[in-house]
Amino acid sequence: PRDAWRQHKSTRSTTATQPGRGHHIPARTPEAIIIKTRRHHDQREGIVLAAYRRLVDECGDEGIQYLGRLIIEDEERHHQLIVDMANRIESWIHGNEIESSTPSIVPRVDPELLDATHELIALEHQDAKELHTLEHELRYSPATSLLPFLVKLMLEDTARHIEILHFIRSYAG
Repeated sequence: PRDAWRQHKSTRSTTATQPGRGHHIPARTPEAIIIKTRRHHDQREGIVLAAYRRLVDECGDEGIQYLGRLIIEDEERHHQLIVDMANRIESWIHGNEIESSTPSIVPRVDPELLDATHELIALEHQDAKELHTLEHELRYSPATSLLPFLVKLMLEDTARHIEILHFIRSYAG
């Protein structure tokens, strides 16, 4: 993957010379798209976060403020992920490590890691079962209650955790 962008040097798409070693990245590669996304995201992120913070600060409704803070946390995490991804690509281009970048994952046979992920997946499934029960019990909550909606969000998070653990397992055995 580190040199994957080099495989595209012979493509017919427009290329852009990168500073440093003068390597070329075709304009339509995933690497070029992530770097372009970061530039656009950086420009937009300040505006988006300011708008959410304004919503939280100016809205008198505690429920909306609570949900707005959840969105702000997600937006900040998403921003950091894009920065880390772009830093990884730029470190490939320039041949040096840039701090705060996505690390690589190395495939290996690791029985302990397989056991740990198996156990964690089982725990996440148990959490999902408990959350489904809670969701069912909350179905008659008042329309003004955030509880059913928050349980729905937690179920989505649990599904994402299981997906991450399956991804880790695919590299551990």
